Amino acid sequence: RVEKILELVDKAAESHKRRVSTAVINEVLEEAVGWHSPTVSRSGRQGKIYYGTQVTSQPPTIALFVNDSKRFNDNYRRYIERQFRQHLGFQGTPIRILWRSKKARDAESTNVNRATRVS
Repeated sequence: RVEKILELVDKAAESHKRRVSTAVINEVLEEAVGWHSPTVSRSGRQGKIYYGTQVTSQPPTIALFVNDSKRFNDNYRRYIERQFRQHLGFQGTPIRILWRSKKARDAESTNVNRATRVS
């Protein structure tokens, strides 16, 4: 019994340190969105996932670049997390998923451009 527990702890520690390429993450996302697309909001707009990449490990952190993070409800966020756990082998470790909106990125780049501009 103790050996099985230690074996599971080793697997969890291994998955905690695991690195996954951007290509593999995007394959999982493409398949997941193909099976279950994001819901359409009342205004008729749908959330879009452009791509994902792993930004850190320990714990595994994946950044998803999307059009608007507010368009993804909690159920869909859990669905994407389950897909990552199932297909990438992140059992036994927490996964952080950062939903980065295009609007927020555009605002950041505009602020950087304003700050570096010399008049």
